[in-house]
Amino acid sequence: MNKELTPCDSNLAILINEWLIRLHDAQVGHYVTAESLYKKSDRLGYLLIISTTIVTAMLFMDTEGVEKIILIIMSIISASLSGIVSFGRFSEKAEQHRAAAGLYGKLRRQLEKLSKTNGMSLEEVNSKLKILRIEWEYVSQSAPLTPRKSIQRANKQSRD
Repeated sequence: MNKELTPCDSNLAILINEWLIRLHDAQVGHYVTAESLYKKSDRLGYLLIISTTIVTAMLFMDTEGVEKIILIIMSIISASLSGIVSFGRFSEKAEQHRAAAGLYGKLRRQLEKLSKTNGMSLEEVNSKLKILRIEWEYVSQSAPLTPRKSIQRANKQSRD
């Protein structure tokens, strides 16, 4: 017995709306995190280039006193930045978040399409929701952790 999905199936509609909100939050949170990590990668990279260039230029100078102290401090800063850039892998992490955002967006679009489809039996809808839930679980397991502040920042921007 196939029961047609009607607008009265409010529990299913509520579930779909909740899932749409959660998928939207996850997608935007990953995009915000990716953007932040790309910016951090760029800034640290530029600082590293500038500091190593200054240190290299100052090595050829005959330095004493304050200039020598500045050279030592700049050398320490350059070495530290090099370690932070290498260990932080900000570009790589940003790309992982961007990819996760794309996958969450794909799931959200599938769910939006499913929510607008009329004339589908309840069994068909439940089957498609089950498949979508399994895909969602896989994406969640493979996605990098998104800081809660990224999701909160995204929600604040969408309300403003």
